[in-house]
Amino acid sequence: NRLNTFIHVLVCCLCISVTAVPFLDLSPNLYQSMLLGFQLRSSTWRNIRQHSSSVSHGYGLFRRMTGVGQQSTDVSTNGIPMGWAGLPPSIVARPEIIFEALIDDSDEWRELSFRWKPGRIDQLPLQAAPHQPRFDWRMWFAALGTIQHNPWLVSFTDKILAGCPTVLDLLDEPEIAAGKHKITRVRANLYHYDFTRVDTEWARRIPGVKIVDTDSFFRYPDQVWTREFVGQYLPPLELNNQSLRQFLQQSGYGPSICADSKDRCTDAGPSAQVPCQVAASLRKLNRESWALPLAALFSCCIIVWWGFSCQRNRSMQAKLKLE
Repeated sequence: NRLNTFIHVLVCCLCISVTAVPFLDLSPNLYQSMLLGFQLRSSTWRNIRQHSSSVSHGYGLFRRMTGVGQQSTDVSTNGIPMGWAGLPPSIVARPEIIFEALIDDSDEWRELSFRWKPGRIDQLPLQAAPHQPRFDWRMWFAALGTIQHNPWLVSFTDKILAGCPTVLDLLDEPEIAAGKHKITRVRANLYHYDFTRVDTEWARRIPGVKIVDTDSFFRYPDQVWTREFVGQYLPPLELNNQSLRQFLQQSGYGPSICADSKDRCTDAGPSAQVPCQVAASLRKLNRESWALPLAALFSCCIIVWWGFSCQRNRSMQAKLKLE
């Protein structure tokens, strides 16, 4: 037991030592203002900080993607910054591409919902680590650049207009995926997203944030996100648009071909056939609100049963050894 405790303490100290330097890099004012980590100014610690990226690093690109570091320069009346540890608060500005479409014969643009990425400001985040849905994840990266650097997104738009079933299945639009409605025109805008704040003294001191009224801590908020319009990302396009066809041709994309959903896993390698089929089955279950939670509950029961069985077998083996 002592050896086990010693190993745990040693591993914890090692993890803290490795991550302390990049975490302090996220808030340089902490050690510059002598609040925390000012010992890193010594020549020995500076050398460690210069070579620590080979072991671990700060958020880098994700720092830019989530807007960490865009801090307010406003201060309170007594000259003290408003954030934690005397620092200005960080304002999140996550870039997101929002697709809008004209449905059937309507002249009103309607926002298209995706399965995982942020969209409607009243919808809670759907993605949870370590799950990283590939398409929604790539759209996050595409929001950092322009459409000229992401021609695959134009190809995605072309397939939406063509009504490809496998592509429409990437949307969280069951009626459109079922063929009950048809998309006639598509456009995309760029927004910066930030979370709303619960009504606290600290949140009220942060300029520009949205304070939500929650009578109870467990009450579902009426608004989860706030977003700011940045600009147009993709102009309105319709099927067989000449400029769209020329752009795809110049980017190396051939004629639009809609693959059947049954042939989704045919191009996968031998080692990817089973995961692809499992993912396709889970996607079908997700269409039924009750099916996926039931499958998850069944899987958890199997895991718990397997754990108890292993523990019982170990106990029986220990008793046999004692006898």
